[in-house]
Amino acid sequence: MLRNSVVVTGLGSVTSFGCGVEALWRGCLSGDDVTEPIPPGWSAYYTAASRKWAPLPPIDFQTHGFSRQDLLLMGMPSLLALSAAREAWLHATLPGDGKVEDAWRAGVFLGTGLGGAKAPFDNYRAHLLSGLKKRLEGALSMAPDDTLLAEHLSALQLHPRVHPLVICQTMPNAAAASLSIAFGIKGANETLSQACASGTVAIGRAYESIRRGELDIALAGGVEHLRDKAGGVFMGFDRLQTLARPMVGGEPENRPFDRRRSGFLFSEGGAGVLVLESATHARARGARVLAEIRGFGVNSDAHSMVALDEEGTAISRLYTEVLESAGLGCNDIDYINSHGTGTELNDSVESRLLERHFGQHPVVNSTKSILGHSIGASGALETIITVKSLEEQQVHTSCNLDDPIADLNFCLQSGPARIRHALTESFGFGGHNAVLILGRVLEDH
Repeated sequence: MLRNSVVVTGLGSVTSFGCGVEALWRGCLSGDDVTEPIPPGWSAYYTAASRKWAPLPPIDFQTHGFSRQDLLLMGMPSLLALSAAREAWLHATLPGDGKVEDAWRAGVFLGTGLGGAKAPFDNYRAHLLSGLKKRLEGALSMAPDDTLLAEHLSALQLHPRVHPLVICQTMPNAAAASLSIAFGIKGANETLSQACASGTVAIGRAYESIRRGELDIALAGGVEHLRDKAGGVFMGFDRLQTLARPMVGGEPENRPFDRRRSGFLFSEGGAGVLVLESATHARARGARVLAEIRGFGVNSDAHSMVALDEEGTAISRLYTEVLESAGLGCNDIDYINSHGTGTELNDSVESRLLERHFGQHPVVNSTKSILGHSIGASGALETIITVKSLEEQQVHTSCNLDDPIADLNFCLQSGPARIRHALTESFGFGGHNAVLILGRVLEDH
C-alpha cells in the first residue's frame, strides 16, 4: 500500500456561536455561555427533567449563497454541512468555482448520528392530523382558548401535505450526497453513522483513504440537526436520563469531569467539515498546511447499547494501537481534547483511562463543556478545535469544572500551551470508540 502523509488545509463550521470557525474558536477561548431554556412550547407534549439546551442562532442561508429553491428542497443537515464545507473549501484556497481538479480523485466522508430526524418528525404531523382536521375544528370551537389545538390547525392550513422530498431529507446520506453534488466530487462518497463517534470516524476514514493513495483530497467531518417542533429528539435523550439536570441556585448544569455532573448539555446540532489532502497534493498547489493527521483507530466495546464498558479494555487497546501506528509514545501527547460529555459513567471511565495512560503531562479539556453535545457533529467540531489549538498554540478552558473527579492536567483557564501532538477521542452509543492523533506543522514544512 502507498502511504502518504495526510494534512489538514481547510476548516469550516456552523455551531451555536454561528457560522464560521473564527466565531467558534473565539467563543471557546472566551468560554461564552450558549445555553438557553428549552422552547416553552415543548412542555405541551412532555415534561422534561432537563431544562437547558444549546440552540443554533437564526441563520440566513440566502446570505451564504443558498437559493430559495435550495431552502425548499434541502433538509437542515444538508444546509448546515454545505455551509461548513464552503467555508472549509475557501479556507483551503481551492478553486473559487467550487470544483475539484480531478473529480475521481476526491471524496466525501461525512458522519451523522440521526441523519435528517427533523424531517419525519415535523412532516408526519400533517400526515397524522390531516384525517382529524374536522374533529379538531369541532374541538376548537368548543374550546377556543386551547392554544395547542389552534397551533395544530394553523400548521395544517399552512402545510396541509407532507413535503414531497421528505424521504430524501430524512436519508442519513443526504448531506454527504449534497456535498458531492455541489462540489462535483465523483470519488468515494461515504456516510458514517457511529452515534457520537460519527464525525471522528468520518475524518479517520478519509485519512485512511488518502494515506492508501486512493484519493488526493477529501471533504470530511460531521453534521447533526436535532430540533423538531415538539422536541421529540430532546425528549428521547431526556427519557434515557442522559441530559444534565437543573442545579440548585441556578448554577451551570453542563459540568464535564466535575463531581456534580449529571448529564450532557443537549445541542441543537451543527456541522464541522475539514479539507484533508495528501501532503504531496497540498504542496503541489501551494496550500497552507494547518496540521498533520498522524494516526487513527476505531474499535468496539461489544458491551452495551448505551453504556461504556467500565473496564475500558477496548479504549486502552485503542490508545496503544493508535500511538504505535503514529510512531509515538504516551509522553509525546501534549494535549487531549476529550470526549468529556458530563455523564456520570462516561466521565468516570474516560478520566480513569486518561490518567492511567497519559498521567498529568497533557493538557485536557472538554469542548462539550462549552458547546454541549451535538452527537454526530461533535467529533468533527472537536477535531477542528484540536487543529486550531495546534496552529495557535492555545487551549480553551473546560467550563464549570470546580471539583475535578481525577488528578489530570485539566485546563481551567484559556491560554497558551506548547503542543506538538494532540489526541481527540469520541465514544458512541453502541460501543463505538474512535481516536485521532494530530501533529503540529511548522511554517517551513
